[in-house]
Amino acid sequence: MALTWTLQNMDAWVEPFLIAFSNVRVRNAAAMLLVSLVPNSSFRASFRTNRNILSPHKEPVMLSEDALGVLHEVYTHLLKLLAKARSYVDAPTHGTLKLVLYFAVLNYCLISRTEKQMFSRYFNDLWALFQPKLSEPPIAVHHNKQAMLVFWHQVCLDCPDNVKLIVSNTNVTKNIAFNYILADHDDQEVVVINRTMLPAYYGILRMCCQQSRAFTRQLAQHQNIRWAFKNITPHPSQYTVAVDELFRMMQLMVTSYPDSTEEELKAITNFRRSTMQLYLQELDARAMWQALTMALKILLMDNHDDRIFALHHGGLPALHEAFNTLHMMHHEATACHVTDEIILVLTLVTQILTTARKCIAEKKTVDVKLHLTSWKERCEFARKLLTLLNSYSPPDIRQATFECLREMVLTFQTECMQTIVPVLVQAHSVFQENNLPITTGPYFPKTGQKGLMQKSNIRSPRPQFQMFLHSNQLESSKGVDPVYDAALHDFYDPYHHFVDLLFRVAVNQQNVTEAVVTLSAMVAYEGVPLHMPYFAKLWYEIYHTEHVDRRCVTMLCSSSSFIDYVDAVLVDERKSLNNQHIYQFFCTYFPKVYQQVLNDQGQSLINNLVNSVEANRISLENTVSEKELDQVWLTINGDLRAMQIMFSVQPPKQLPASLMEGLKHYQQFGQSLQRQQQADEADAASKDEKTGTAEAKTEAVTTELEAQEEQQAEDNDKEKPLQSEKTPVKRRRLSSRGDTEETPVPAASTSKKAAAPKPEKPGPRCKRNISSIDEAEDQQPSCSKDCGQLSSGPQCTKAPPSLSDNDDGPTASSEVPEVAHSPKTAPPLVKEKQLPVDMVVKNVDVIFRLMNK
Repeated sequence: MALTWTLQNMDAWVEPFLIAFSNVRVRNAAAMLLVSLVPNSSFRASFRTNRNILSPHKEPVMLSEDALGVLHEVYTHLLKLLAKARSYVDAPTHGTLKLVLYFAVLNYCLISRTEKQMFSRYFNDLWALFQPKLSEPPIAVHHNKQAMLVFWHQVCLDCPDNVKLIVSNTNVTKNIAFNYILADHDDQEVVVINRTMLPAYYGILRMCCQQSRAFTRQLAQHQNIRWAFKNITPHPSQYTVAVDELFRMMQLMVTSYPDSTEEELKAITNFRRSTMQLYLQELDARAMWQALTMALKILLMDNHDDRIFALHHGGLPALHEAFNTLHMMHHEATACHVTDEIILVLTLVTQILTTARKCIAEKKTVDVKLHLTSWKERCEFARKLLTLLNSYSPPDIRQATFECLREMVLTFQTECMQTIVPVLVQAHSVFQENNLPITTGPYFPKTGQKGLMQKSNIRSPRPQFQMFLHSNQLESSKGVDPVYDAALHDFYDPYHHFVDLLFRVAVNQQNVTEAVVTLSAMVAYEGVPLHMPYFAKLWYEIYHTEHVDRRCVTMLCSSSSFIDYVDAVLVDERKSLNNQHIYQFFCTYFPKVYQQVLNDQGQSLINNLVNSVEANRISLENTVSEKELDQVWLTINGDLRAMQIMFSVQPPKQLPASLMEGLKHYQQFGQSLQRQQQADEADAASKDEKTGTAEAKTEAVTTELEAQEEQQAEDNDKEKPLQSEKTPVKRRRLSSRGDTEETPVPAASTSKKAAAPKPEKPGPRCKRNISSIDEAEDQQPSCSKDCGQLSSGPQCTKAPPSLSDNDDGPTASSEVPEVAHSPKTAPPLVKEKQLPVDMVVKNVDVIFRLMNK
């Protein structure tokens, strides 16, 4: 009875006590009574316990049919009061709080899309309430406007029909952007109310932009949107959701479509550039780095002209200031993870430099070089980038850093060479003088490590360069654990590639100094355990290049680091000689320095080889696993190639008996395998010949059957017999060309049984037909980017490289300066595609011939 009476008399008490009454407790009691009319205990309890009465339902509300009917009756009555609510929005008379509980109950009634669609017929009443009495008064803390915008935002979510009501009304689209907002970031009360009101308001505008391109273009030109970009987006910590809505709106405003008109494209370009200019010139990049980077990420995209525009308006200095702040936070603020932000800044700098370098190469604009050189802090920026190259930085940061450094070197060649090379030489010199492993960070490769760490609280004690490698840091030698080898390669390969680039730039500038040569040799020495071929490939090309000053070869041969490199390969990593680049390099350069190596290490090298041969003989006899056997063959072949290199310049007078026995064992063992392999190949050829004869006979029988079938079909057409009750059974036949055909199979035809496989002949265990040794070793990636060139010195002439096209080793990209070659003096390096057994037998023969000399 009471429920029925209360529902039937809502006209008498809802407006006076929910809206008009001045005491907030009375309005709150009226709101509670309205919610209590719905016969559902959980629905009532949620409204009482909800601290923020403006927040929507977090979970779906399930009501019975009767309860839903009561809810709709209450909700409809409240919607009808929208027209009367205009009488209570005058702030001097009624204050700014009387409509808060009214919109709170309206918002609480939105439990499904049905209630949102019920609002559509009252849209004009809501707009009349908002404009102009709520939107225009200069009141900073307006609770009525906050509650109204939250409700409006909720009825538009997942309801395009209500959004369409906005964009289809000319009066609304013209005035909805006029809304007084105070951005006082020091007034806590203003900040709190803006945190709720601004996401709702900008969310409504964003949904309108998603539905109407015309509204998007109109809003993009509005002064209040420019104000919001300038005053709201630089404060993401205070207005997180509002800033996100504004950047989503910005993304819509710069989006073009296949059917966009010339006028729309021009408007998009104007908006993009005016907004970019706003962020670059009116924001403090050091303090507001987050807004700057997010805006440039949206505005630059893949547009060549916009990147040049950013360069002209101070984009590089602004990004450098943002990077300084992020660099400090990355190393000093223990609770900050700014990895993504650093990567974004480095990516933006890389994109601008790449575009500027292309522009200079194509000679499109004359002032690009002027704006590049106006960036005074470019050398400081390059120096700071080096401090991110350590095992405390995540892999994504290191990758972005190498890409940015690469563009810096190619764009500012002279300055970067003068800045980077001395820093790296000093760092490697100190490391090699100390001769101690460094303390590694959490991202240094480890055996058994599964996947990559996304975040780590372990920070570097200070910004430092750390791309060193001591042999004691390695947990296993190359070839033992492929996963560990791959992790080490991913960690160190970009750095070796970068040093290779530095030297190529120096060659093209005709400025190969002793520091550059020393750096190349020191990095190569540290990369010996990794079998890095960049150094070997580079210097092999230099040796066969006419225009390179011969003094650089002399400087290399007189470098102590180069002697250490040669010694380390011959003593500890002979297996790396399986890499054709390294082997060919040793064949070229070892005769120039063999006296320095063999005079000091000659006898120890022979003793080392004797021990290795003995160990390999035992391994060859006892190894069962094919994978381990492959590694044994690689080790044997590396030893044999080392002997060839040594004996070619200084043949031994007499070898130890154990070494001779080992070589003869390799020769006999390999020859037996070759004979076994030839017998297996002959058996396989015989089987193929028999199979071909059988297939030919089958094809002849099939052709005869097809002819008989065609003749029978012609006879049947002539006689036109009645249809037989039995349907002939057909089987599927696979033709020699691979297609299947339906043909009748005669009952007398039988298939031959497959012959049983013959037992294998007893013999040595290894008969595996694996790929060549060179293929097993040459796994270095090559760069394949395509960019232009910028050089402060003479440009490199593009001549055919010294390596064959099918070479698997590292190759410089088209934008990396290549060492030019003379076709007459640079013989092509042809890879040997031989089986391990054949390679070993051949190398043993070569060694015996060298000894006989």
